[in-house]
This record gives sequence, structure tokens and C-alpha cells, in this order.
Amino acid sequence: MRVDKDEIVIGISKIKSFVMTFIAFGLFSISVWAMTKILGMPAGFDKTFLLTGISFLTTVFGLAIVSGIRKLLLNNQGLIINDKGININVGPNRGQFIEWVKIKGIKFHNQVQGNMYLLIFVENPTEILREAKGLNRFLLKMNNVSHKTPVSITSTWLNSNLMEIMEIIKEKMNKNGAQHTI
Repeated sequence: MRVDKDEIVIGISKIKSFVMTFIAFGLFSISVWAMTKILGMPAGFDKTFLLTGISFLTTVFGLAIVSGIRKLLLNNQGLIINDKGININVGPNRGQFIEWVKIKGIKFHNQVQGNMYLLIFVENPTEILREAKGLNRFLLKMNNVSHKTPVSITSTWLNSNLMEIMEIIKEKMNKNGAQHTI
């Protein structure tokens, strides 16, 4: 985390990126091994379903490796918090800037045996949904349906924990006059 006079930059954790890439590489290797075993099965056995499933898994794990290596090599700033608002550069909200005046509230959400999220409630969620494209739009719509906001932050890739991020956001919200309910 880098703190300037008016800006706090939370970077992407290289250790978390390496571990996730390593896990993805292991799962990719297992799926390639399974594919070779499936291809070696007797000719009378219908392999279509197994090949389709393992091909899908191989593709997903391969893309996870590419994403992890990209995060390792690029020196990205995961979250930028300044006096104007929050710039989110990770997850489905990547590339979004949310001004303090548009934030209605924040909430810490902890799923049972799942990821922890920081939910940011905004004035006009349909505007954010309209700007999103493709798979990100679908993910944001699902988040909006389940949590009543399309904007969420998870610390999976970030070099900080959610409680620290929540405290920083609360402090900035109070300082910059956001209409908040926490």
C-alpha cells in the first residue's frame, strides 16, 4: 500500500498472484494428463462427454494461468482511493471510478465458507450496469440481484485485507462528504 498526501494506492499482491498461478498450473497439468488418459481409452467407449468436460477445464485453467502471469508481470494498481473517489482495477468492476457523492453506503459481507466482499452501494446502479459489457455485465447483474449493488471489492488479488480497505474508505467518505450508511 502506497500512501501519498491525497491518494492511497493498494497494489496487487505478487505472492497471492504467484500462489494462484501455481495452483492453476497444477490443475492445468492434471487436466492435460486426464485428457491423455481419456484419449487412450478403448474405441468402444463413448468419450465425447468426458473430452468436452476436460477440454472446458483445460481451457479455464489455461486462461487462469495467463491471467495470473499477466498480474505477476504487470505492476498494476489494484485500488486507488483519493479525494475524488475510488478507482477499482480488479475483478468485474475493473476500470470503474466511483465518485464519493455517488456512494450511498458500504457494507462488509462475509459468506459462510466463501469470499469476503466489501459492497459499495451507489445511487444509480443501472448506470454502472449500462456501461459494462459482455461477461462483466452478467457478473455485475448477478451481484446487483444478490446484494442490491453491482459494485463489490474482494481482496483476493489485493495487497491488503478488506478491514483495512473498509476503514480507509470510511475515513475518506467522512472527509469528502459522501452520503453514507455503513
